[in-house]
Amino acid sequence: MPASRSLPIFFIFAVVLAGLLHGAMGTISQTLQQKPPTPGHQSDFQTLNGPATSCLFDFERGEVPDCIRQTADGKPLVSQQVLKLLDFDSYGVAPVLSAREGWMYVSRTGRVLISGVPSMDNWADSFHDGLVRVVRNKKYGFANRKGQIVISTNYDGAMNFGKGKAKVCSRCESKCVDRDCEYHVFAGGEWFQINTKGIVVARIRPEN
Repeated sequence: MPASRSLPIFFIFAVVLAGLLHGAMGTISQTLQQKPPTPGHQSDFQTLNGPATSCLFDFERGEVPDCIRQTADGKPLVSQQVLKLLDFDSYGVAPVLSAREGWMYVSRTGRVLISGVPSMDNWADSFHDGLVRVVRNKKYGFANRKGQIVISTNYDGAMNFGKGKAKVCSRCESKCVDRDCEYHVFAGGEWFQINTKGIVVARIRPEN
């Protein structure tokens, strides 16, 4: 009987390595199958319900039907078809005029970040010093691009920020300045100057 030979060490090492790789690939495959949907809220788009509402984001294009629908948790979501047409800024937000909710800012995933944005020159009010005006129950405040209300909606009127400060008023009234009421001003009441943290830094005379 011929003498037995031991298998070369490199051959044994190759067999062990192949086994380890096979096990690792199986683990990775299982992990990928269990991994939740990637950002973009694909699952939200698959579970949209309720009637769709129209929106406007380009006056030349006009109103777009089937623009905004409700997700399973009741939050508005802009359709994927419309998202491809929006003009997002460098921060990843874009203005959309909802037929039901008015002006709002949405993210690249279609989520509504900020609602209740007042109009300015027939368009959505813009960000100044990183903040935009918002209106809740006819009261003004300010939100950042993440959708966080950083200055509570406690004021009856507010002007945009400039150089870190904004004018706000209490007990003031909005008055039209033209026949069609396309433009208005805040008149009367008490006026204050606040910083971007909402702290009153000065008391000022009424605008009118």
